[in-house]
Parts: sequence; C-alpha cells; structure tokens
Amino acid sequence: MAIPPPLKPVPAPATPAAASKPPRAKSTGIRWHRINLWFHRLLALAWLAKGLVSWAVILGVEPFATLPFEGRAPTFQALTIYFAVLDLLAAVGLWLLAPWGAVVWLIAAVSRLVAGFVFPAAAALAPLAAGWLGGIVVLFMVLSWLAGRSEPR
Repeated sequence: MAIPPPLKPVPAPATPAAASKPPRAKSTGIRWHRINLWFHRLLALAWLAKGLVSWAVILGVEPFATLPFEGRAPTFQALTIYFAVLDLLAAVGLWLLAPWGAVVWLIAAVSRLVAGFVFPAAAALAPLAAGWLGGIVVLFMVLSWLAGRSEPR
C-alpha cells in the first residue's frame, strides 16, 4: 500500500476586514505600548497627588491651606472644586488605561492652562508651569500616536 503525499496547507482567503486595516509601522524594537502604559501610570500618580492637594486646600489641611477656604474668592473656590473632582477622575481613568481617562485628562490639562490665563488672580500659572504642562500634553499626544502605530501587544 502506497503512502499518500503530505497535504499542503491551503492559504486562508483574504477577508475584506483584513484588507481595510491601516498599515502598521515596522517594528523598531521599541515597545511603544509599554512606554505609553507607564507614561499613563506616572501621569495618573501625578494627577492623583494634584487632586488630593486640591482636596487638602478645600478641607483646610495646614501645609496647603494658607487661608480658610470659605474666605477665598468665589472664583478660586469654584476652580479648586472643579480641579479637585476632575483631577481625581482623570487619574483613575489614566490608571485604568480607559479611553475616557485620556479625554478627561486632556480636558483637565487644557482647562488648567486656560484657567491660568483667563483667571490669573484665582489660578495663577507661572510661565514655566504652563510650558511644562504644555510639554506634557504634547508628549502625551506623541506617545499615544506612536503606540497606536506600533504592532499590537
């Protein structure tokens, strides 16, 4: 009895979904997804601290509250409460790597920049701090773009 020749694998037919995927960048050896993940986590820790400091000001914790919160200007009170809530929400979203977390963080960062220029008496933002925050936003966008173009995990 003769042994039949081995079967050759049949290539899978091309699907329309596979053809419509955008081209991926060639792998350069840099794991942009991992770098982006750790950047999100470090940013989450920084924004968690920022939100907790805002709550310390509201609650009158000594090193952070120079004046009683009730005695401050209404604009200062509103901005402090706004950032106390938004910063903590952004920190949780960034830590979880949720898409909404990045959106909330961008809203928080851009609104902090805008508040520093629109309400300088209530939310003073030094030029160095504004440049630093703007640089973090740009770095966030670049890392997200590179992670999106790299090979999936």
